[in-house]
Amino acid sequence: MIVSVTSMNKRGKETVKTVTFLGSVLMSLALVIGCADRTEQQLRQVQNELEQVLRTALRNGDIRMQRASDHLTVVIAERLLFDAGSHEIKPDGIEVLKQMGVLFKTASFKEIRVAGHADKASTSDGSNQYFEKLALSKALATQTVRVLKGDGVDSQSFVVEWYGDIRPIASNETEDGRQLNRRVEIVLYAGI
Repeated sequence: MIVSVTSMNKRGKETVKTVTFLGSVLMSLALVIGCADRTEQQLRQVQNELEQVLRTALRNGDIRMQRASDHLTVVIAERLLFDAGSHEIKPDGIEVLKQMGVLFKTASFKEIRVAGHADKASTSDGSNQYFEKLALSKALATQTVRVLKGDGVDSQSFVVEWYGDIRPIASNETEDGRQLNRRVEIVLYAGI
């Protein structure tokens, strides 16, 4: 009989441990879901504000936005910020980035990734344009970040990336496709 009581006590202790563990898992899950809801809400608010500020560029197709559960991607066509093949930001482009910077400064982002992209380098002339396109995509991203930082956006949150022509979103066989591939992408990860 004593052995039986001891076995029940061990099972009872195991049951208590299991219930305690499951309770802590449920609490953690509730916190994660709450954070995910706040993240989603913050990204939705930033997207709505960007849509208001950038409505002309959105309507013209110079800017596109895509929202996922943990980030918002803003794709900016090269023609809005830069002349083709140039890394100097146009005055209208500076104004757009400053408007974005004002919104970014008031939101708390865990990370802001800025990536430069180029169209496919032509190999028909025998030159090595690949490295020129890679350098250009780097310049597009760094110049974009320079303007955003100039508006007081937290510089610790920036990650600068450049891809040259290795991440096309359209065919490089047509001019329309090449224009789509020349772009800057800004990916905003909401803070928790």
